[in-house]
Amino acid sequence: MTPEKSLQIIAEMIADTRKNFHHQSFFLLLWGWIVALAGFLHYVLEVHTTFAHPYYAWGLVIIGIIVSVVQGFRISRRSHYKSHLERIIMFVWIGFLVSYFVLIFHIAKINYQITPVIFLLVAMATFTSGIVLKFKPLIYGALFIWVMAFVQFYLPYQHQLLSIAITIAVGYLIPGYMLRAKK
Repeated sequence: MTPEKSLQIIAEMIADTRKNFHHQSFFLLLWGWIVALAGFLHYVLEVHTTFAHPYYAWGLVIIGIIVSVVQGFRISRRSHYKSHLERIIMFVWIGFLVSYFVLIFHIAKINYQITPVIFLLVAMATFTSGIVLKFKPLIYGALFIWVMAFVQFYLPYQHQLLSIAITIAVGYLIPGYMLRAKK
């Protein structure tokens, strides 16, 4: 292989890695909007209606999972190269997802006070992603989510629901739009 060809391959790998990091904004925005909307909808149904099952608002998560899987496969097919850092981010979020489902199946054991615990996990995964991507707004967003997780342990349940939208807007949506703009 010639030195020129080696440099061309390296340049293509770097370009693909940057493009794939940009795709992370899609997932931040998707999940930011789904979680913020579901939290706000749950709050409205819980506090302002007599609907018997306000937690059904979280059914939006199913849509997010489907869209994430489809988009993940699309991105994977278009990418010529998956860097070690991209794999780290992927496995961090897989670890989050496994932990999330363990919590969901044991929600009664923690008296349905799941929001602050999930926020601790979200903050850890978001912080790790921010470090790997070297993207400070995501790191600051994670720090805000950690602070809000601490605060949520002291909030009444209805206020926890309302704070979800605020926490996710600051911790996910703002960094997600900033990452998208950084293309």
